[in-house]
Amino acid sequence: MKIRFDSSVVTDFLVKIVRVTAYQKLLCKKQIALGVILALVFYGFMCVQLVPYTFSVDPKVAQLQACFAAIPIATTFWFAVNMFMIVLSDQRRQKKETK
Repeated sequence: MKIRFDSSVVTDFLVKIVRVTAYQKLLCKKQIALGVILALVFYGFMCVQLVPYTFSVDPKVAQLQACFAAIPIATTFWFAVNMFMIVLSDQRRQKKETK
Protein backbone atom coordinates (compact mmCIF):
# COMPACT_ATOMS: atom_id res chain seq x y z
CA MET A 1 0.00 0.00 0.00
CA LYS A 2 1.46 3.32 -1.05
CA ILE A 3 0.97 6.39 1.11
CA ARG A 4 0.39 9.60 -0.75
CA PHE A 5 1.51 12.65 1.14
CA ASP A 6 -0.65 14.95 -0.94
CA SER A 7 -3.85 13.31 0.28
CA SER A 8 -6.09 15.26 2.60
CA VAL A 9 -5.86 12.69 5.40
CA VAL A 10 -2.11 13.06 5.75
CA THR A 11 -2.12 16.84 5.39
CA ASP A 12 -4.93 17.20 7.95
CA PHE A 13 -2.96 15.05 10.39
CA LEU A 14 0.21 17.11 9.86
CA VAL A 15 -1.69 20.37 10.29
CA LYS A 16 -3.10 19.15 13.61
CA ILE A 17 0.38 18.23 14.83
CA VAL A 18 1.77 21.62 13.84
CA ARG A 19 -1.11 23.45 15.53
CA VAL A 20 -0.55 21.58 18.78
CA THR A 21 3.22 22.10 18.88
CA ALA A 22 3.35 25.59 17.38
CA TYR A 23 2.13 27.26 20.56
CA GLN A 24 3.68 24.85 23.02
CA LYS A 25 6.17 26.42 25.41
CA LEU A 26 9.36 24.42 25.08
CA LEU A 27 11.69 25.79 27.76
CA CYS A 28 11.14 28.02 30.75
CA LYS A 29 13.35 31.03 31.52
CA LYS A 30 15.41 29.12 34.08
CA GLN A 31 16.28 26.43 31.55
CA ILE A 32 17.27 29.03 28.94
CA ALA A 33 19.46 30.82 31.48
CA LEU A 34 21.05 27.53 32.51
CA GLY A 35 21.85 26.76 28.87
CA VAL A 36 23.44 30.16 28.33
CA ILE A 37 25.50 29.91 31.52
CA LEU A 38 26.70 26.39 30.67
CA ALA A 39 27.61 27.50 27.13
CA LEU A 40 29.59 30.48 28.43
CA VAL A 41 31.47 28.32 30.93
CA PHE A 42 32.20 25.80 28.17
CA TYR A 43 33.34 28.63 25.90
CA GLY A 44 35.81 29.81 28.53
CA PHE A 45 37.04 26.27 29.04
CA MET A 46 37.57 25.80 25.29
CA CYS A 47 39.37 29.15 25.00
CA VAL A 48 41.96 27.88 27.45
CA GLN A 49 42.19 24.38 26.02
CA LEU A 50 42.64 25.41 22.38
CA VAL A 51 45.66 27.71 22.90
CA PRO A 52 48.28 24.95 22.30
CA TYR A 53 46.66 24.12 18.94
CA THR A 54 47.04 27.58 17.39
CA PHE A 55 49.66 28.60 14.83
CA SER A 56 50.95 31.73 16.52
CA VAL A 57 54.00 32.08 18.75
CA ASP A 58 52.72 35.31 20.29
CA PRO A 59 50.62 34.42 23.39
CA LYS A 60 48.05 37.19 22.83
CA VAL A 61 47.45 36.24 19.21
CA ALA A 62 47.32 32.56 20.14
CA GLN A 63 44.68 33.32 22.79
CA LEU A 64 42.68 35.36 20.28
CA GLN A 65 42.81 32.53 17.75
CA ALA A 66 41.74 30.04 20.42
CA CYS A 67 38.80 32.25 21.39
CA PHE A 68 37.68 32.52 17.78
CA ALA A 69 38.01 28.75 17.35
CA ALA A 70 35.95 28.17 20.51
CA ILE A 71 32.92 30.06 19.16
CA PRO A 72 31.50 27.30 16.88
CA ILE A 73 32.37 24.62 19.44
CA ALA A 74 30.52 26.47 22.22
CA THR A 75 27.59 27.19 19.89
CA THR A 76 27.29 23.49 19.07
CA PHE A 77 27.42 22.74 22.79
CA TRP A 78 24.66 25.31 23.40
CA PHE A 79 22.44 23.65 20.76
CA ALA A 80 23.12 20.22 22.28
CA VAL A 81 22.25 21.41 25.80
CA ASN A 82 19.03 23.01 24.58
CA MET A 83 17.99 19.93 22.64
CA PHE A 84 18.71 17.77 25.68
CA MET A 85 16.60 20.01 27.92
CA ILE A 86 13.75 20.04 25.40
CA VAL A 87 13.70 16.25 25.15
CA LEU A 88 13.98 15.86 28.92
CA SER A 89 11.15 18.30 29.63
CA ASP A 90 8.97 16.64 26.99
CA GLN A 91 9.60 13.21 28.51
CA ARG A 92 8.76 14.52 31.98
CA ARG A 93 5.58 16.14 30.65
CA GLN A 94 4.51 12.92 28.94
CA LYS A 95 5.26 10.93 32.08
CA LYS A 96 3.07 13.28 34.15
CA GLU A 97 0.23 12.96 31.62
CA THR A 98 0.26 9.16 31.75
CA LYS A 99 0.08 9.03 35.57
